[in-house]
Amino acid sequence: MGVTGAFFSPTGGTKRALEAVCGLFQEGAELVEITGPDRQGRKLGREDLLVLALPVYAGQIPAVPGLLDGWEGEDTPCVLVAAYGNRHYDDALAQMKRLMGERGFRCAGAAAVVTPHIFAPTLGVCRPDQADLAVLTDFARQVREKLARPDWAEAQVPGNPSPAPRAAVPVKKDRDWDICLGCGFCAQVCPTGAMDRQSLLWDDKKCISCMACVAHCPVGALGYNSAALAARLTEKFSQPRPVETFL
Repeated sequence: MGVTGAFFSPTGGTKRALEAVCGLFQEGAELVEITGPDRQGRKLGREDLLVLALPVYAGQIPAVPGLLDGWEGEDTPCVLVAAYGNRHYDDALAQMKRLMGERGFRCAGAAAVVTPHIFAPTLGVCRPDQADLAVLTDFARQVREKLARPDWAEAQVPGNPSPAPRAAVPVKKDRDWDICLGCGFCAQVCPTGAMDRQSLLWDDKKCISCMACVAHCPVGALGYNSAALAARLTEKFSQPRPVETFL
């Protein structure tokens, strides 16, 4: 069984979750990043396994046009991973299952994994941790046992597979023009094309607040202020949530 991992990870948290899960199925699995505008898919067969990890934004997968284009399966088993910052994953797993099913993949298992919240740093800090990995290790074992049976059934996951779109959380971003190099790398890595490549200004209608631009600036010229949002999230969602798995 060849294992391929695919991930959308503007700031690195979802990638770490994907690496942790993928490593439980196969060391040295091929990892395919689908974060930037030049994303590409793969065609996988029945004997392959895809592990797909996406972050959760406002309870849904990232609203990126064509995010999963190019992925094609032939009744290919897949494991879905929703990475979220300790609030809730809401409809994300159900969305992922529907979209991958439309592309020829069958959901053998799914996991909701807590990762650091980009706007509230104390939420999900150091997650996934050792306790999470113990749960995921047992989950991977059960998925392998399931796939060894010829008549395995798809995992059932909670949520609405076709939810009404939700607007991105508005977070004010800024640029320190005194240190900005004008290199435009921030615009190049934007997954939605929300930044003009000449003026380097954001189009708020396209921006999904993923903060890829901030995370990838080579000189730290970009920043954002999420203090008010962080305070609200921390007040309501500080109780650590467990890893949830579905088979």
